[in-house]
Amino acid sequence: MKKQFLLFLALIALTTGYSQGFIVKNYQVDVYINADGYFDVVENYDITFNISKHGIYRDIQTRYDIVNFDNSEEKREIKISNIEVPNHKFDATNGFMRKVGGSLQLKIGDPDKTIIGPQHYEIKYRVKRAFLHEPDADRFYWNLKPTDWLALFQDMTFRIHLPDNMALDDANFKLYSGITGSIIPSDDFTIAQANGVITGTAKEGFNSNYGDAVTVLIDLPKGVVKEYKELWPFWSRYGWTLLCGGLLFGFYLLWRKYGKDDPAPTTISYHPPEGMDPAMAGFLIDDKEDTADLISLIPYWGARGYLKLEEIENKGWFSKGDTKLTKLKNIPGDAPNYQRSIFNGLFSSGSKEVLISSLKNTFYTTMGIAKSQLKKKAQQYYVAKSNSVMKMTYGFVVLGMVILIPIALYLWHLIGAISVLITCILLLILNRYMVKKNRPGTRVFAELKGFKQFIKTAEENKLKMLLKESPSYFESTMGYALSFGAFAIWAKKFDALNVQPPDWYTSSGGIHTSMSNFSNSFNSTMASASSTMVSSPSSSSSGGGSSGGGFGGGGGGSW
Repeated sequence: MKKQFLLFLALIALTTGYSQGFIVKNYQVDVYINADGYFDVVENYDITFNISKHGIYRDIQTRYDIVNFDNSEEKREIKISNIEVPNHKFDATNGFMRKVGGSLQLKIGDPDKTIIGPQHYEIKYRVKRAFLHEPDADRFYWNLKPTDWLALFQDMTFRIHLPDNMALDDANFKLYSGITGSIIPSDDFTIAQANGVITGTAKEGFNSNYGDAVTVLIDLPKGVVKEYKELWPFWSRYGWTLLCGGLLFGFYLLWRKYGKDDPAPTTISYHPPEGMDPAMAGFLIDDKEDTADLISLIPYWGARGYLKLEEIENKGWFSKGDTKLTKLKNIPGDAPNYQRSIFNGLFSSGSKEVLISSLKNTFYTTMGIAKSQLKKKAQQYYVAKSNSVMKMTYGFVVLGMVILIPIALYLWHLIGAISVLITCILLLILNRYMVKKNRPGTRVFAELKGFKQFIKTAEENKLKMLLKESPSYFESTMGYALSFGAFAIWAKKFDALNVQPPDWYTSSGGIHTSMSNFSNSFNSTMASASSTMVSSPSSSSSGGGSSGGGFGGGGGGSW
């Protein structure tokens, strides 16, 4: 008994919560089916407000996922037009928001005025693209009273006006009422047909609450109503693929003209281009100012006697090792500005010694400046117009995102908008390759490719010859191998040649006795230096046929 009482109270509370302070005393809806493939709807509401309200709102669903007779899936967008609400102010969702949101809302009433007691509302509108054209019938499937009305309906009458005063067999007419999904024909209405009009009158005691629907399903003879056919069905459904493809193809044509380098035949080279340091070589090999490009200057300076490196042994259980850089002499005054920024930045305090660990969270600004200087210096090897085209392309892509994403959202919904967004992001990434080397740049690039290829494929006999010509060959080239990301490969090739590791680099245990030992240690040191020299302080932050199954879904409420 107690459980039944609690359930009764819950039902009362639920009904009260959904009612929104008004009751629909009587609801009458007329539907006029037109042979041209649309129908007009006229809804009349006699409403009693129990509390002061501005008016009501009427929601009409416009987007549906339907399964056709051949089991193909279709995303159907019905069209609502010719909206009228006589004798009342109203606002309707604009076309864009209707398309994006998949529904139309009519907000009826005066925001500066409240009402209470009996009120009458008439809503008129035209519906297109809401027929289901089956092989043997044109199906009219409509929610005369949708599920989401936040009010109690106490009485209801409907009239379906068939085209050309036609008569309909009883077998071709079905009516469902009650909770969503009910497939049992309704016995809540008395149905009559005369002069091409099907009339339904609710029986005494009829009540329809929130979640209940009244749905009509009529099979009209095939060809009675005109079928709407899209002019370009592929564009309507998959036009976003053409838009994204067009953007990618247009970018490709632009890149071929302003970004694709001229052919640079690779000829094996045993030395880097004369007068070019490894930082510039690393930039030109991939058109990008990497941290590794600037870090490669450390062994470059070491080989030229400007500094030396020493590993510092950790002193405790939990302490980490470190690396000490010692300045032996200043780099030349005519060295490129990015070299001077890094070198002078390392020894900016006036001391001739600096620990790599002391650069943590401070040196990143110097690295950033040097990267910009390196990129600017490298422009002498590139076509100037390419850089301008790159900047313009960035602007156009960003502008395209602002314009095209809403259009794609409007035309093809979320899948179109996401596809255009992904395409534009991809173009922004690819646009960094909108750089083209000039003739000097192409010539130097060909040499660099040949030298990089030699680093990866060099044979022992050739290395012996090069070492015979220049005993410091490995030491003078290791910085370039580091900027190419091939230092470990390069060092391993010298392991069996009795080449002594550079004397400007020592580990905590002293000078290295083997190239393999040196390679592992130096790689680790450079990796640690790279991460430390670009580290920055971390920033802190505080801190959703059956009743209700047809077109015409939606509902309404008060405001």
